[in-house]
Amino acid sequence: MRGRSVFLVAGILALAFLVSACSGSKSQTQGSGGGVDRSNFNALGTFPIVKEKETINVMLAATRAEFNADTNWMTKFYEDKTNVHVNWTIVPVAQYKEKVNLALASDEPLDLIVAGGHSQTMFVMTDILKFAEQGLILPIQDYLESDSVYFKQRLDEIPGWRNVITLPNGGIYQYPSANDCFHCQYYEKEWVNTEFLKNLNLKVPTTIEEFHDMLVAFKTRDANGNGDPNDEIPIMGAIDNFGTKVSSYLMNAFIFDDGLNRLFLENGKVVAAFTRPEYQEGLKYINQLYKEGLVSKDSFTQTGANRSKLNSVKYESIIGVIPNTHHGGMGSRETGEPVRWIDYEPIPPLKGPHGMQITRYSYYDKFQTERAAAFLPSSSKNPALVTRWLDWLVSDEGTMTLIFGEKGTSWTDADPGTTGPDGRPAVYKTLTMLPTHPLYNNFNWDQLFPNFRTENFRLTQQTPENMRDPTGEGAERFLYIKTKENYAPYGEPLDMLFPPLYYATEDVSEIATLTTNINTYVEESIAKFIVGDLNINTDWNAFQTNLKNLGIDRYIEINQKTYDGSAFAKK
Repeated sequence: MRGRSVFLVAGILALAFLVSACSGSKSQTQGSGGGVDRSNFNALGTFPIVKEKETINVMLAATRAEFNADTNWMTKFYEDKTNVHVNWTIVPVAQYKEKVNLALASDEPLDLIVAGGHSQTMFVMTDILKFAEQGLILPIQDYLESDSVYFKQRLDEIPGWRNVITLPNGGIYQYPSANDCFHCQYYEKEWVNTEFLKNLNLKVPTTIEEFHDMLVAFKTRDANGNGDPNDEIPIMGAIDNFGTKVSSYLMNAFIFDDGLNRLFLENGKVVAAFTRPEYQEGLKYINQLYKEGLVSKDSFTQTGANRSKLNSVKYESIIGVIPNTHHGGMGSRETGEPVRWIDYEPIPPLKGPHGMQITRYSYYDKFQTERAAAFLPSSSKNPALVTRWLDWLVSDEGTMTLIFGEKGTSWTDADPGTTGPDGRPAVYKTLTMLPTHPLYNNFNWDQLFPNFRTENFRLTQQTPENMRDPTGEGAERFLYIKTKENYAPYGEPLDMLFPPLYYATEDVSEIATLTTNINTYVEESIAKFIVGDLNINTDWNAFQTNLKNLGIDRYIEINQKTYDGSAFAKK
């Protein structure tokens, strides 16, 4: 049955997922769970995991400057708990995917590659399929059965989730995570400085015309009130995250744009937004903003960290509008001063010239179907040990410790009578850790590792009633309420959303290559159209011709064929 298409199936109403998995050969899909020497293991589910200390080699991305794996509190805690020592290979975020590819190709002696939780470290299902087909990573389904307590429990808590992560050859190749994050599902947020609006007596814009006029005012009228009318930057984006791009939020006033593949469904037909005239119209609008000096040129070359640093130089903010997925990255102030993000508010999608007003609703993102939290390279010496070592992290206690660290240091029990972001009784609260603390930003392993964050986990965190609390501790309530008010009403309809699909074996390599080549060219071209390196009127046809030469028709054909054969398609 090799070569038969296998697809992710969603029962939308029941929130259940199913997969029609084809039977791959046993050598491809069956792990060696039965042949592992477990003589050094203690009973499954007990600690320490092993009687005599073991060592594993782990590759991890460094997502924050202060992170030091060897001195991190979680590292010492977990080694003491499990009796497993870790030799770390720490790689900068920007180089991570390249380093992983090189490590897999060279059979570098690694036992685990951790890749979840950051947009630049993510390996999507197409990547995992390709790695599996090339024999670069190992199947883990046997180990999930024989060497886990919590993975098995969690997978069965969400109906069909086990099948969601099962690849076409019948194997499971990634340790999964779940994150039922309401505000994350609407990630194309446009943060406008409300202090600027108050200073200039302006209202929140609702149309592209009002948005333009607001940017002009930010540029010309000393919006931050510091006496310098020339230090304001009306709008500034960044390139290192799908939600930080200048184009995506604005383009949704013309045609749907998710900032990623830019695919959507129209009456069951797969559409690439950048092939439509509405996309050209949207580019003209953004180019006009740029020509008027309203869009920073750095938006197309800089990282979010650099943008944040620029907005942190003065007490008053200098950036009027910041595209960003959440409140992080707005900039910072000195300790004891109001956090900078409370100067900003994410505004609803704008209404375009033809009435379009939409935002991305990432319905499937909470099931983490499009990102692998961790996987085993073919060089992994003891997959059973790695599975047992990871297993506790997806328990309630493990996820809390993984993300927040030691109780009493960075989190503790909630105060009596307090509530979470949506008003339900709070269970825990986080504690502020000052930069002078010896474990500042080095007390946890964060969200890169497999974890299990339910809606209840997220919404039982104690949150101040004042969601604009100067300390910033009201962020979760702020994000929940503003997302519910400003984005959920405009979310992409499910019948428009292009779902995560599994491709036929013979299509895996081709669709991976097409996706990379087309998206790279589109991203480069969008920037060139906006800054004027390409003329939107005279170079548009050449842009479409180049897309055809890159295989856009075949790209659409494979996606359409795969979608039509899936349970997502209307029969």
